[in-house]
Amino acid sequence: MAEHLIECDDHDMAQQIIIDGLKRQYDDRLVLPIPRLRTNNPEQLEKVLRQQIKTVGDRPLLWSTLGQSLMKHGEWQEATLAFRAALKQRPDAYDYAWLADALDRLHQPEEAAAMRRDGLMLTLQNNPPQ
Repeated sequence: MAEHLIECDDHDMAQQIIIDGLKRQYDDRLVLPIPRLRTNNPEQLEKVLRQQIKTVGDRPLLWSTLGQSLMKHGEWQEATLAFRAALKQRPDAYDYAWLADALDRLHQPEEAAAMRRDGLMLTLQNNPPQ
């Protein structure tokens, strides 16, 4: 339902459905569309994501989604913490790239380059030449 509302450009209603659903029961399928939301109230989503992390425990998807949401409105330092928490549990090329982007915004180019390199190495490792 939330996916359909996002496609129909009703992001506020999609956000409300996602939040209501997550308050009832955690489901990855409710978290996956969150980065595609364009919302006027990202703080509400971030609060729910943090609550889910406390309730259901550390999950890379929750941390990564929180990081992406924080980046949307320039919370670079908080976003780096979220991506690092996700990467600590599960190496992921996208999380490395988002972490690198946030580090660039914090004027940490050397560490950003290292994260991009780590992400590239992970991609090459997971997709060997044929």
